[in-house]
Amino acid sequence: MNYPDLSALTPELNKIIADKRDANVYKMLMHSPNVAPGFTAMADAVMWSKAWPATWRELAIVRVGHLYASPYEVHQHERIGRLVGLTDAQLASCAIGADPSALSPQEQTILALTDALVARHTLSAAERETALELMDANAFADFVMTVGFYQLVSNFLNVFEVEIEPNGLAPAPPRTTAIKA
Repeated sequence: MNYPDLSALTPELNKIIADKRDANVYKMLMHSPNVAPGFTAMADAVMWSKAWPATWRELAIVRVGHLYASPYEVHQHERIGRLVGLTDAQLASCAIGADPSALSPQEQTILALTDALVARHTLSAAERETALELMDANAFADFVMTVGFYQLVSNFLNVFEVEIEPNGLAPAPPRTTAIKA
């Protein structure tokens, strides 16, 4: 689908796109100018939650991207995942059917809970208990909201066939070099 005419946007909507580094998802979102400000506020709230580890957040988001076969989602959040400290092996473990051995038991639990939410739209009593052993109620609520939000995002990306930007949105992760003694 084509992007909307961005020259016809209000200053508020143009600011959203500029603040989001001209990301294609936000450009496409302007087909829904009434929803765009609320969507952006929710995206920011989910992304900047301090209630649970950013690495767990990115594992859950990348898993949702894989479950929804959303290449844009996977691409962008693998990049963000690397920035918050995830390794390529950890991110590869998010693919459907991948070997989870690069993940800690807690990270494997995050993926299992994500799978359950996406597949059944709820958690069993045992899964809720497991989640609450891993996270407090605030973190658990943020986890559930994050998984749900990125299901919405992945649906939007897939339906509107949002293209991956040719140049990355997030800064490249720092390269580590060995220090010579």
